[in-house]
Amino acid sequence: MRHFFSSLIFFIKIIFRKQSVDVLFYYPHHFNRGENSENMYFQHLYKSCIKNNLSYLIFEEPDFKNSNYKRSKLSTPFDFIYLIIILMRKLNFSDKNIGKILSVTLLRGLIFKNYIVLSQSMLTVFRHVCPQAKLFDLQHGIIHKDQLSYIKDNKVADNISKNNVYLLLFGNKFKNILIENDFSKYFSKSISVIGANLKKSIVLHNKFNQSILVTMQFTNDHSFDENQLLFNDLVKYVEKYPDYLFILRNHPRFNYDIDLSILLRFNNVRLSSDSLYDDFKSSSIHLTSYSTSVIESARYGIPTIFLRSLDNYSEIYLKQYNYPFFDSIGSIEKDYGIYNAMNKGIVY
Repeated sequence: MRHFFSSLIFFIKIIFRKQSVDVLFYYPHHFNRGENSENMYFQHLYKSCIKNNLSYLIFEEPDFKNSNYKRSKLSTPFDFIYLIIILMRKLNFSDKNIGKILSVTLLRGLIFKNYIVLSQSMLTVFRHVCPQAKLFDLQHGIIHKDQLSYIKDNKVADNISKNNVYLLLFGNKFKNILIENDFSKYFSKSISVIGANLKKSIVLHNKFNQSILVTMQFTNDHSFDENQLLFNDLVKYVEKYPDYLFILRNHPRFNYDIDLSILLRFNNVRLSSDSLYDDFKSSSIHLTSYSTSVIESARYGIPTIFLRSLDNYSEIYLKQYNYPFFDSIGSIEKDYGIYNAMNKGIVY
């Protein structure tokens, strides 16, 4: 409730007193994944604003269902407006009309030149709150040629094209995949590669230390049966290697449909309580179905083994990104240094 009332007070104030900024940042609060619950995707952009004397404002969308992450002290809670938007959606208002209504009511005092968002949240709403602003979507995960939020069957997603959205991407590999598969040529004029806010790329391990980081993918993005398939395959893999330690890392939107206690009964399994970087320091192999941590682990020379439960996902890395295929822990353990060097070569 504290965040709701803080949000309420802020937005009542801007009805009567204009708030004008160069950049408006917006993101769901489950992106607060840093060591101090900060949003690591935006940290370097905040610093850039300060360096270039640009004013900015940060709105943080609440995640009432899925997130265990703390709220940021740097942001303004969007709770009050968010709940109004949810109510209007239930009353069958379109996001376009919601934005237009907010632009002359609760958000009439909000003026921004640029809008930078994660996961394309509220793009249509803010497009119509401030029609003259430039809208940017900052990459937060893997991109492939059939990712519905970006492109499908060589057609740009409506949420991007209709809102005239620019993309800010981590590297040229992602840019090239979108441009090569976009027949409309929209992406050829709307993408900027700005890099990623990561710790310095170093090799963390020179040999297998018998510790394996598992980045799990149990979310509402899958059906219950798909999540169960992922889980059963992971259980079998853990049972197969009783002498190795498996560190389980939940997806930020873990939906609790899967009972992890079954896995945690194994003596060689524990749940991570550390930052992702600390988990990489502890583990010399990464195991996943398709987590974007494949890219991050590669920066530190850590090989990834794919659980092939959902082949259509793992194939993205193996075919579109030419990621080296590792089929067993034994094959990596035998020549860890060779795989280590190969792995670092595929990043971005």
